[in-house]
Amino acid sequence: MQRSSRIVLLLVAVLAFAGIAVVAHADVEKVFDSIKTNVSDPQARVCFLPDNVNSWFARWHILDNAKKSIDVTYFIVEQDIFGMSMLGMLHKKAREGVNIRLMVDARGTKGLTRKLIGQDVLQELLKFKNVQIKVFNPVHKRLLALFDDVRKITASNHDKIILVDNEYLITGGRNISKNYFVDPKDLETVYRDTDVLIQSKKVANQARLAFEEEFNLGGNFKIYKDLFGNADEMAKHLDLAYTTMRRFITGSGLFKTPVPNVSKKTNELLEGYNKELSTYKSMQHYASYKLFQGERQYPTRILDKHSITGPRNDITKNLVALMDACTREIIIQNPYVVLTEEARAAMKRANDRGVSIIIHTNSPMSSDSLLTQAMFIGDWRGILKDMPNVRIFGYKLNTKLHSKVFVFDRKIAVIGTYNMDYVSEQINSEVIAAIKSNSFATQVALRIMADIKFSHEYKIKVERDGSITTVFGPESHSDKKVIDRLNMLQKLNWLKPLI
Repeated sequence: MQRSSRIVLLLVAVLAFAGIAVVAHADVEKVFDSIKTNVSDPQARVCFLPDNVNSWFARWHILDNAKKSIDVTYFIVEQDIFGMSMLGMLHKKAREGVNIRLMVDARGTKGLTRKLIGQDVLQELLKFKNVQIKVFNPVHKRLLALFDDVRKITASNHDKIILVDNEYLITGGRNISKNYFVDPKDLETVYRDTDVLIQSKKVANQARLAFEEEFNLGGNFKIYKDLFGNADEMAKHLDLAYTTMRRFITGSGLFKTPVPNVSKKTNELLEGYNKELSTYKSMQHYASYKLFQGERQYPTRILDKHSITGPRNDITKNLVALMDACTREIIIQNPYVVLTEEARAAMKRANDRGVSIIIHTNSPMSSDSLLTQAMFIGDWRGILKDMPNVRIFGYKLNTKLHSKVFVFDRKIAVIGTYNMDYVSEQINSEVIAAIKSNSFATQVALRIMADIKFSHEYKIKVERDGSITTVFGPESHSDKKVIDRLNMLQKLNWLKPLI
């Protein structure tokens, strides 16, 4: 036994002397436990939210039951019935004395951040002293970056956080608009996305820190109360959006129009909300919705990453560490796969150890980002050639994939905002929840496998001379005009670091 140990040590020493790296692969659960940025809560209550309607109901429930505080940050908040009813909810809670902090991104939420139009809606909330609102990294605050690093201008707050009473947290891929919450049976072009609901004061404190480090950033723009009053009375509009949504999802139906004793503009707004909601027939069962339905407690923690304007990046290095610790399987479901050097190297190391790797992403017919898809169709053959243990699946439904999920050895599940591209790794702020549980990770993996049933597998053949023949690829099932456009966009390969 001692002799065998000496031989192993001698072999390691010889390999090290020869310059060959020797990596000791820890179990993924040990990697999770060894993360030093914060302490996981072993008793966090966790609810998986892969379905659009229930994910909206979860948000509505925790916001409607808020007693002390609400922190909200989103990349996109649209001025449709979902965005306006959420703002109406915040307006209601502000009247009740709940402390509210709201941040939206200057690039993703253009409508609400424009002066004289969208800002009127946000300024209505600022009539309450217990409300603070900021716009993340507006362009006019970063113009000097043109002479330094243009990425500081393009950097976005890509976090998606709803934090209530420092106890309830929802994060994941969904923004606030109809595209993320309507049942695909009612609107077939909605997104397929994933969120997670967590009840835990420890995890909530981690999310609050992630929120505050971006909220308090010096380059943000603080929205102030309008000194001259809003051109239009927005309070009624916000309350109307809240009430209309609440009536509809609880099965009480829509308002009958025209409503007496209100303005013509208000009636027109209500008619628009009625028209929109009337097509969403699968979301009227909120009265029977339960926030938790027997979900168990699992060790959970938040990992955060600042935008390029800040120093923190606890996500990339820990995802790489988890990849390096995998012994059996890595599952990645992500809408935008433009592998960076670091991500590709980690996947290659896992591949070379014999780890099975599944990548589920958009196809040209489901993607909402042609430029990202162009980079991907230029890369996928090379990925399969270099890593024969990788399988790639392209989504083929009209619903667009937007889910950002990782599963490591079916022991650790990661759900958040982090895309597999340069923008998430190097430019935008991101946040993820990591959950250690074989049963939870398996549940997440099985949902991805169900999605893969509605996907094409891309395959190649490597010829003897090293050349690649496409057996089945994006061009095999996509519209020729779309493929021609993507092939043209590949000429912009130099833009990869900004995509």
